[in-house]
Amino acid sequence: MESGFLIQPWVHTRTTMDCCRLCYQARNGPGFLECKRAHLGGFNALLGMLKMDPRPQFGDNLKLLEDAKETCLASLNPDSNCHEKMQSALQSTQLLYDQMIDEYKLKYTMLMPNRPAQTPPM
Repeated sequence: MESGFLIQPWVHTRTTMDCCRLCYQARNGPGFLECKRAHLGGFNALLGMLKMDPRPQFGDNLKLLEDAKETCLASLNPDSNCHEKMQSALQSTQLLYDQMIDEYKLKYTMLMPNRPAQTPPM
């Protein structure tokens, strides 16, 4: 159960990174506004997840993401610096979730007994 609370934000972060990349690629096309709306919705959901987490490292990361949102998503024509800033903030969020997942795996592999798997009878 606890692992679901780690995997879902990690997947959401990856999806938001991909959406950011796609919007940046479509910035001169006709579908840019629709892409930007979708990216904003996903980004706001990610910010909501981070606001619910009491860990201090998420507070620092939340500030990075909010700054990137204000400068990049509010801009009509995002440039490469803006895109790099957004991707960097999202990557740092993903790294935090990667660390949490690694800690979770380590914690539960230590608790599990080292028994060989039994093959079921045929």
